[in-house]
Amino acid sequence: MSRKNKIAVFILVLLSVASLALVVISTTSDRLNGLFRVLGTPVRSLQKGVTRIGDNIAQRYSVMRENAAIKEEINRLIEENEGLRQENAELKSLEDENEELKRLLGIEEKVTEYKLMKASVITKDITDWFNEFTIDLGTRDGVKSGTVVMTSYGLVGLVYNAGYNSSKVRCIIDERSELMCRIARNDELLRVRGTTNENFTAGLVADRIAKNAAIYVGDVIITANSGDVYPPGLTVGVVTEVNEDVDGNRYAVVRSDVNFTSITTVTVLVRIEAEEGEGQ
Repeated sequence: MSRKNKIAVFILVLLSVASLALVVISTTSDRLNGLFRVLGTPVRSLQKGVTRIGDNIAQRYSVMRENAAIKEEINRLIEENEGLRQENAELKSLEDENEELKRLLGIEEKVTEYKLMKASVITKDITDWFNEFTIDLGTRDGVKSGTVVMTSYGLVGLVYNAGYNSSKVRCIIDERSELMCRIARNDELLRVRGTTNENFTAGLVADRIAKNAAIYVGDVIITANSGDVYPPGLTVGVVTEVNEDVDGNRYAVVRSDVNFTSITTVTVLVRIEAEEGEGQ
């Protein structure tokens, strides 16, 4: 208890004792009855004052106790809310991971000659000029230059520099990247390359589209089995625009569902034969 509170309690006790003493004296001494009848009104006033002060102090301490209880309850609710928030975040993370695994399971059935390995992004260089990052897998894990990198949302890029325990990946939205693809709906061949628009936003453009090829907004673009670099059938993106350049050649804007700026983990497709060869 603070010094201020101790003083208040002392005064309350002192006034209560004085009031009690006055009452006892007034009831036990006949000689003083006349005096107390004269002084009765002041004494009663004093008694009322003491009682009022005591009630106020008691009320004050009651309010202080209630405030302390309320603060304690608020702190408990804050801690409980924070715990629930963390549990929800963990549950959401598990749900996302589970959904990722389900989608990857469908991909794994298409690329039986590859081993799917999870890798973490350890550094990034996603800027106006470069779209690269480094992962924590390297040659010791069977990764080499030309290894395909993806997520369950689509193709990400290729390893272009494999070290012993880390590798550098170039995204397909980088201006130095190009790959042969097909329209999933009709198997028409086209080229997809990385590009940067006037707002310095990286994206994908499909060109070298045959004049008689049917391509529409909403068409899904997938990798073609070209040059034995990319496994066929991996999702690259969806056509959002179909236009013509000044020479009358058609091109299409392609949107990838991969969020390249917030990638934290990827899946690396390591050829099983290559991995076994390195282990011998």
